[in-house]
Amino acid sequence: MVNSDYNILKDWMFGKLASLLENTEPNPKYPVLKMSLGEPTLGVPDFTKKILDINYNDWAKYPPSEAIPSYGNSIFNYIKRRYPGAEKLIKLNKNLVPVPGTREPLHLIGLLAKNLKVGETTALITNPFYHAWLAGSISSGSKIHWLNSLPKHNYLPDISNLPENLLNSSVIMYICSPSNPHGSVASIDYLKKAILLARKYKFILAIDECYGDIYRMNKSKPPGGLEAALSLGESLENLIIFNSLSKRSNVCGMRAGFIAGDENIIENYKLLVSNGASPVPIPIQKVASALYDDDDHHLEGCLHYDKNFELAEKYLKPFYKDFKIPDAGFFLWLKVNDDKEAAKILWERFSLRVMPGSFMAKEVNGFNPGRGFLRISLVDKKEVIEETMKRICLFLKMDIS
Repeated sequence: MVNSDYNILKDWMFGKLASLLENTEPNPKYPVLKMSLGEPTLGVPDFTKKILDINYNDWAKYPPSEAIPSYGNSIFNYIKRRYPGAEKLIKLNKNLVPVPGTREPLHLIGLLAKNLKVGETTALITNPFYHAWLAGSISSGSKIHWLNSLPKHNYLPDISNLPENLLNSSVIMYICSPSNPHGSVASIDYLKKAILLARKYKFILAIDECYGDIYRMNKSKPPGGLEAALSLGESLENLIIFNSLSKRSNVCGMRAGFIAGDENIIENYKLLVSNGASPVPIPIQKVASALYDDDDHHLEGCLHYDKNFELAEKYLKPFYKDFKIPDAGFFLWLKVNDDKEAAKILWERFSLRVMPGSFMAKEVNGFNPGRGFLRISLVDKKEVIEETMKRICLFLKMDIS
């Protein structure tokens, strides 16, 4: 008595991991370390509590679907600092809307892509994938075409040679930069190419920039879709970008961010939210405003992740001569012989919970782009990361021998 299209969502990575380890107990000699979840551990910036307290009475008010003035201005100024010049493309009441994190809008945008074209339609999804992209693609009523992210293309989908008939049927494309789980960064030229494809073939380009502010301090900041659009002219046509405070500001539970882009998409998204979704509560908008205004806590986070990756490099370089710290993100994408077997051994012998890469990707024609990799979250404090690396080294010595 329910829509069976969504049954595929039951087959998700955390459920698979639970099933894989269901009858396997961790080694009591080691404290359990869970490195399978990308949840920042640095804590919520202290100033947020005072703002919530001051604005306590605003919980009694219905939130608007548009940004309150202070939040809209903070997002505008953030865009101006982060992507200089791109603010010229933004009109607060036309090109931007607050969202409760990125998961919900990544899904809902699929509804706006439905019936965009006549006949059988296609949704293009980066593989490995985030489950909200899949949910959005299902909601678009489309057949799914998986775009594999492979090392030879810097772990980004190769969009240079997509068949014309595929593009003609496409209504939405999901890409992610910096990529999850690899931490690869799309160049400005890559993003421009994606935007031009969306405009030529008339589909929605959804760029997930959830990790856009988690980058290495010795590298250039990852470019964004707004910058790419600016370099192409004065239009945000066919483009929608997704930005969240979950990773930037360590507030996964607060559910706050924004989407920006094509005026027509934003207008219809507001209509959808006003009638059947969740506007961002006013107290949260006020806290989020302060978080977008403050860069200090964000830079502290980037330095924290830099140090964690330096620790990983120190321990893993002897095993991986070509070890490379990713340009962005906070995940280690570690090559192993058998990712599922490695995850079981790390749990059973070393009480270390990690995510098999194959659980994050769809297998198509016998090939899974996540197979043979582990996703390991490097969000914890130094002592936890160092202990994690020591246990991985024990596993690698055992695996080699």
